[in-house]
Amino acid sequence: MQLWVADEERGLMRLEDGACRLAGPPGTALCAGWGRVYCAGQHACACYDRRTGETLFEVPLPTGVCGLTVLGSRLCALSSDADSVTAFSALTGEVLFSAPAGMYPRDLCASRQGRYLAVAGGAAGSLLLLDDCMRPVREYRLPGTVCGVCFLPRCLAALCAVEQGDITARLMRISFRGVKEETAAAALVPSCLCPLADGGCAVGCMGEVALFKQNKKAALRLPYPCPVRIRQSAWGPLICDACRGDVTLLNGQVVYGGKSPQDALLLP
Repeated sequence: MQLWVADEERGLMRLEDGACRLAGPPGTALCAGWGRVYCAGQHACACYDRRTGETLFEVPLPTGVCGLTVLGSRLCALSSDADSVTAFSALTGEVLFSAPAGMYPRDLCASRQGRYLAVAGGAAGSLLLLDDCMRPVREYRLPGTVCGVCFLPRCLAALCAVEQGDITARLMRISFRGVKEETAAAALVPSCLCPLADGGCAVGCMGEVALFKQNKKAALRLPYPCPVRIRQSAWGPLICDACRGDVTLLNGQVVYGGKSPQDALLLP
């Protein structure tokens, strides 16, 4: 088991065999693929050998990167400052193409087949579906600010912040034909969304993490002050809480105690 944590204060931490090592500078987003781990920092994305932790290359990035994902042989970086998503070669770091991504975009997710990329268009109130060459396929209009997005077995899910006096978190399901359905709502500030292995999804809001089954019913709610990222792992959902400064599995096991974790990967 190997844990990588992008800690905004301590740096990129690599934990293996009970040892915690500084692997690189602070970062805000992680992803893994091709036997490598990628970490986006303030001005660049670094690529590390997953086995040795060696830095393989760095590529310049726009500021404000809030999401990374591997799409086939491409690495996609979403910038909330540049309002764009940029695709790089995951093997060489060569810039391939870029596309607009709404207004202050917040999240991105690749389909399991590696054919499509979904982008939470932020304040634009949209969910963008792009192909693997960053060409627009469809745009879905949603209420409020779109904070998170993920692919589910037969649809897309989006987490929205709707302001009507107070902020309400709304979980939406969108068919690929554009049929929208609100499946849950809570008077909380939404933060993150993650697909789960069972076909459901995990929703992070300021104050709690909730798990929803594929049948749309809430399965579990747990208190978390500030969940900034949820990742699926072989050991269950992995939750980064920036207020508590730790990374935990859903069963409560703390796998990292740091300063300000922004993203984490738990790898076999």
